[in-house]
Amino acid sequence: MTARLAVIASWLLGGHLVLLAIFWGLLTVPESSVLMLGLSAVAVVALVVVAATIHAGAMAAWQHENGLVRTLLTGIRHAPAFLLAAFLFWVIWVVTGWLLAWHASVAGQIDAMLIVRTGSPRTGWLHALVFWGLQFVRWPLALTLSLTLLSAVVRGGFGALRDTRWLRSALRPARWLLITVWLLLLIVLPWQSVDWRPAGLALALEPWFVAVKLGLIAVAAAVGWALILRIAARD
Repeated sequence: MTARLAVIASWLLGGHLVLLAIFWGLLTVPESSVLMLGLSAVAVVALVVVAATIHAGAMAAWQHENGLVRTLLTGIRHAPAFLLAAFLFWVIWVVTGWLLAWHASVAGQIDAMLIVRTGSPRTGWLHALVFWGLQFVRWPLALTLSLTLLSAVVRGGFGALRDTRWLRSALRPARWLLITVWLLLLIVLPWQSVDWRPAGLALALEPWFVAVKLGLIAVAAAVGWALILRIAARD
């Protein structure tokens, strides 16, 4: 398992570096002519295709222990499955964003109603519960649902969505709990140190420190994402 984890994490890290290079190229394209606009459109399509290939291929590699070439070909073949999974994640993200905005707009009314009924001005706990509950649905649960859907389609084709077995698998507490743990430990928490630097760091050492720090964050994120995909890949 450790060797496969290293290979798949390396695949994800390399793939995301390619995505970063394409995105950087997109930012540098001067949209001053029809030709440049067309080049920007090609770059956007390339971003979508490469992202789909990377993640579908990694999912297939967990399921079938594919080699590099097989992983690439499988990722290309199952790219539409990733797009469907990404669409599901986007829908959940948009709906929860709307609910968060709605809750913020009526928070004062909720406070007034609770104070009248309970006589206590302590209402912050309710708003915190709603906020973190929606954040959980927006990120760990949405990831679990979308990646489990991706796993089901990669394994059995789109016909696997005719029953709700993939949905029942995604809603198992053990699955979304593990995904939440890896998401927090290896992606969210390391990201908090992006702006950190030790006091008194010499100016000459700062570029090296930043490069090492960002590299370690990227490696941790790749390992965390590989572990999340492994959990979702389980039948």
